[in-house]
Amino acid sequence: MGSASHAATSRPPVHDRWRRWLWIILCAIPAWVVLMPALVVVFRAWESSGDAWSRIVEFHLATYLWQTILLVTLVTGFAILFGVPAAWLVSTRDFPGRRALEWLLLLPLAMPGFVAASAYVDLLGRMTPFYILIRENLGLEAFLWTQKITPWVFTVGVLAATLFPYVFLSCRAVFLREASATLEAARMLGSGGLRAFATVALPLARPAVVAGGSLVAMEAVNDYGVVSYFGLTPLTPGIFRAWGEGHPAVAMRLAVILMGLVLFGLALERWQRGERRYSAESGDNWLARRPMNPAGSCGAWLVCGLPLAIGFAIPCGRMAVWAWQAREILNWQTTLAAATRSLTLAAGAAALIVAGAVLLVAAVRVTRHPAAAFFRRVGVIGYAYPSALVAVGVGVLISSLHGTIPAIALSASAFGLMTAYFIRFLAVGIQPVSAGFERLAQELQEAARTLGTGPLRALWSIDLRLAWPALLAGATLGFIDVFKELPLTLYLSPFDFETLATLAYRLTDESRIPEAAVPGLLLVICSLLGLIPLTRMMRLASRKS
Repeated sequence: MGSASHAATSRPPVHDRWRRWLWIILCAIPAWVVLMPALVVVFRAWESSGDAWSRIVEFHLATYLWQTILLVTLVTGFAILFGVPAAWLVSTRDFPGRRALEWLLLLPLAMPGFVAASAYVDLLGRMTPFYILIRENLGLEAFLWTQKITPWVFTVGVLAATLFPYVFLSCRAVFLREASATLEAARMLGSGGLRAFATVALPLARPAVVAGGSLVAMEAVNDYGVVSYFGLTPLTPGIFRAWGEGHPAVAMRLAVILMGLVLFGLALERWQRGERRYSAESGDNWLARRPMNPAGSCGAWLVCGLPLAIGFAIPCGRMAVWAWQAREILNWQTTLAAATRSLTLAAGAAALIVAGAVLLVAAVRVTRHPAAAFFRRVGVIGYAYPSALVAVGVGVLISSLHGTIPAIALSASAFGLMTAYFIRFLAVGIQPVSAGFERLAQELQEAARTLGTGPLRALWSIDLRLAWPALLAGATLGFIDVFKELPLTLYLSPFDFETLATLAYRLTDESRIPEAAVPGLLLVICSLLGLIPLTRMMRLASRKS
């Protein structure tokens, strides 16, 4: 009898169980929104496409595949080559200007790849004298090979130089703190310089290198502007080209193939990482930096400054000159209207992203149910989707609503654009919000429930007020990512609806490069604002060390 009464008292009240299931149902909504484009593309990819698919297979598919694989391999490799030595130098060596480089090396993150490419695209057109010199001295075959290789040099250089900070950030934490004890032991045993870097630091940083490289690879897969400027034809522009030519089934099949490549890459990354963690047995110990002589300092600045110059300094300098030259011919009304649309879209999408992230994270905290944890994990996978898959999936989904939901059909393009932003960047909001909530003691929720406060009120009056810095970080990151987004905006926006990203792309595509510099610079300036919290955190960490 006593055990029966105990079971009855330990069971949650009926209204609490209903609240728990209501939370789970609510957090399932954003998770299913994230899954929708992939499901739509997979289930509708094999609809009839006439002869279009056979022509793609015969004439284009092989080119799409090998260019995609080669592009991702080269960009990831060079980003690692740029990022790992830079992280090693600023973490383990002391030289003039090191503190400045710690945050200067983050600046390429604020430079959209297609904006940086617009600063170099005119140079590709000036290569004719170089081609003639190659033909006169090395022959016709060398001349033809040079013409094929040059666009790849520009494309890989621009993408690697704007994406290498992902590798730099992931490796810097390992070199500076997590591997400090091992590196100090290696120094005591006589291993220094290149030997310690090759035999100790690199094996310890391998999981970080793979993690940073996987982010670079996903960004390279999603690129549309850079490859279009320099004339390459990987899968992403091929998908959009098929969609624009009125072959949605072909576009969806290509999107499935691209998603398969992404999943294969993620599985490979997981396999490479295995069970390696190499984390923080060093506690609060920080690696002591060794001073460098003048020659070594010049070498360090050369290693760190080369990708910084290619990915940020040179594009910014050239665009500043062009913007000054175009100040009298630029259509300022169009530019300001595009800036207003960019700010409005980014602010609205950031609010949706944070709201979805809070719902998913709070449901796990309130219910502690496995289903809520599963839905939160589903919300993160949107960042692994190629932008082309999201665009095609959302486009097909929204077009099917024209005859069923008239209220959405009236603003289908705007609705689809915001939906695509939410799907693609929800993970950007989940990560900081989840980290912020994990720092809150679970006892706060239990104390609030003991005092008779409901879970929603406790969330509003306690959790959100304490975790507001994490919410602000998620909103800032979502705002910046949406603000810079090109392919989704370019192919899902309403007719005659331009943002700063699409305006800069269109003007560059029309060879009006000086005019494109102004919206490009505005994109960079606004993106730089999102790096301020990150640079402040890095400065605080550097002071501790």
